[in-house]
Amino acid sequence: MKIYIKIFILLLLFENLYSYDADEILKKVDENLFFETIKYDGAMKIKKPNRPNEIIKTFKAFAKGKNKFFIEFTNPGDRGTRYLKLKNELWVKGAYAERADKISGHLLREPMMGSDFSYEDAMENEKLIEKYLPKIVGTEIVNNQECIKLELTAKLKEINYPKRILWVSEKNFVPLKIQYFALSGILLKEMEVLEIRNFDGKYLPTKIKMINKQRDSYTLFEMENVILNKPLSDNIFSKQKLEE
Repeated sequence: MKIYIKIFILLLLFENLYSYDADEILKKVDENLFFETIKYDGAMKIKKPNRPNEIIKTFKAFAKGKNKFFIEFTNPGDRGTRYLKLKNELWVKGAYAERADKISGHLLREPMMGSDFSYEDAMENEKLIEKYLPKIVGTEIVNNQECIKLELTAKLKEINYPKRILWVSEKNFVPLKIQYFALSGILLKEMEVLEIRNFDGKYLPTKIKMINKQRDSYTLFEMENVILNKPLSDNIFSKQKLEE
């Protein structure tokens, strides 16, 4: 009798898996992760393999759509360092620099402030459905939650991660784990979601761990005082603000 029950449960799971549409799942993921505007206080705790203590960096961040992003670091040693993203351009002004410098090309994939997030990672606010073709490849348990496993293949040639694998919670459609792959198929990074908060029906990861599989390092990223989808002045996202 027990064997028949197990077979029945497996058949239900199999049927449930293929009742989902991959595009619709990814769209639901985008609904959670995409925002019109956001403002928050952030912190990065960076752990390097040859250093006993974490490196802690704090900052204030503002974003508007996918084309405008402003970050100002507040921790000692970096206080006054600012980043400004305008469409496809990224500018940085050091704490003691007189003028801003432009970051472009392959430099956008370099670590931001020594962390395990690239500049592109840190300022990404584009819908995944616009960049990737999704495919359901299974179901797994992550953090005691049923997850749909999605494999994403890039639609475009020039993209930072040609392939991603997402473990998407069936409960709230938040990816609880993401793996990032190079074109060669090498696993570059793995992200784990450690905390999720509900903001008026939008589920947003507010504490995540990014593990660099190539360097054996990781960065804990935390968001506090999050304000979503409230008007932000365009003056925040200006060269004048960057260089003041």
